[in-house]
This record gives sequence, C-alpha cells and structure tokens, in this order.
Amino acid sequence: MAHFRTTARGFLLLALFGLLAGTAAAKSADPIPWRAAKMAKPKNSGKQMVFPVLGRTQLTNSFGDPRGQGAHQGEDIMAPRKAPAIATEAGRVRFYTGSGRAGCMLYLYGDSGTKYLYIHLNNDLTMENDNRGDCVQGVAFAKGLKDGQRVLAGQPVGFVGDSGDADGISPHLHFEMHPGGGAAIAPYPHLRAAKRLLFYASRGTIFTLAMTGKVVSAGDEQLRVNVATLRGSPMGITLRNLGRGLTITVPVGALVERARQGGAVVPVSLANAKPGESVALWTEATLATSDAQAGKAGALIAERVLLPPA
Repeated sequence: MAHFRTTARGFLLLALFGLLAGTAAAKSADPIPWRAAKMAKPKNSGKQMVFPVLGRTQLTNSFGDPRGQGAHQGEDIMAPRKAPAIATEAGRVRFYTGSGRAGCMLYLYGDSGTKYLYIHLNNDLTMENDNRGDCVQGVAFAKGLKDGQRVLAGQPVGFVGDSGDADGISPHLHFEMHPGGGAAIAPYPHLRAAKRLLFYASRGTIFTLAMTGKVVSAGDEQLRVNVATLRGSPMGITLRNLGRGLTITVPVGALVERARQGGAVVPVSLANAKPGESVALWTEATLATSDAQAGKAGALIAERVLLPPA
C-alpha cells in the first residue's frame, strides 16, 4: 500500500456587502478489498472529472516530492477550513478513521475503476484549529453521509481540514488517485482539467443563491460579476473569498436598485451598474441543472440586484 505525506504552508444577505463570518506521513490501510481489477488499464467513463473541492483553492503540484516516509503520493489542495470536499466522480464511499497520520480520511471507489483518497478532513468544531471534533458526519464527513453509501459526482462527502499530522498546518485536502486500485498517479494534470462546480444540489432541487462581489461589466440583460461570497439555499452552503467571475442574466422584470444613504433604495437601470463597484444579488428560485451548478453564462437568473450608494 502506498505511503503518503503532505506538506503545506502557511446570505440571504443580512447587510449590504457584508462578508459572512468565516504532512501527513502514513501507510493507508484500505478497509475494502479492491474489486477484481484490470490493474493495467482503468476504465474510461468518458465523463470529465469533477474538481474535489468547492470554492477557492490552490494546487501545490507536489506529487513525487521526497517525504520522510517516501515520495509524496498525492496532491495538496489548499482551501479554507471546512470548505466542502465533493465526489470527483460517481461511486461508493468508505470512511477510515484509524490513522494518526492521515487523520479523518475517506475513500471514494469511482465507477471508472479509480480509487480516490481524501485525507486530513476536518476535525474542528469552530473555525479555529481546536481539534475538538471527531471523524464523524457533520464534522469530517458530509452531514447525513453514510459509510458505504453510493454518491453522485459533485455530491458533498466531507470538509477540508488539518487532521492527522497536518495539525497546525494550513488546512488542505491531500488527494490521491489510484487507477484500478493500483499505484498512485500524479493528480495535478487531472485536477487542472477537472470541471469546477460553483455549488452542488441534488436532482430535483429548487435552489436560490445570494452573492456579493464586484461589478465587472453590465450590458443588455447581463451582469458580469467577480463573486466574493456565495450562499446557497436549501443546500446550506456558504463559500467565501471565491474570486470567481460569473455572468448573470438580469431579465427586464428583475428588480435593480441602488442604495441611498440612510437605508432607502431607488430603482435604477442595469446600465447604472459601474465596473469596480460592490454589488449584492439574489437569483430566482429555479431547478438545479448541470449548467447552473457549473456557473455557466446565462444559467443563473437574477431576481434582485442591489448596488451601493453612488
């Protein structure tokens, strides 16, 4: 079994433009005997891999780097504490909590034949490194997720943290890929090519998003925004410091307003939005689609846009 070690350094909105508050060296013991496998060639499902963390991240490209227990077997994905970790493809999950080095850990057995390791999941109850939590649902693993459960691509499976021997180091997800359940391969190129989701909602969900950010441009029924914070309902997800550009459709019937000193607001045209100024917006309640979850242009429709005092 491969050794791994990680190293890393270092709404509805309640108020206009307010921001919402907010290595490892181990020998991984596989709790499931890997299915009889075409070890030489993993199956290719033809589907694009989903990036395994929602929100803003940074890759270190450290696969193969020397570690105390041998070469680094994964990729460190730097992310905020408790950022949602999601299934990179459809498959079945298993929890593993018996490694002092890996901390709270999850296996995803993908339908393609690839096994994925999610290591150093969260064990903190606050947004500080308190180490007061256990490797349980709602702390390390997604709320309601069961050991052995089948999941869909993009479905939340856990939360980024610094458990195990990453304790005290910047929160990150140590992510491994084992095609056919065999030797680890470098995840970096696959992560670079992966599909990035803006959010995840189960099939049939009617969702709304509330966002803050900066106006990039405003045109004919379209608003380009650099999103800083996002809150999704009913998914209960909050993401901060996104720095992600989105093109939002603002139909003629949408409410576009500008705040005035003292709290009053007045209706304005979308053309009144100025590049670089702050903006808050709410989307229409609509059915979740793959395009919406990926944040594709035109897939999100604004119901209300609120601009700051001029």
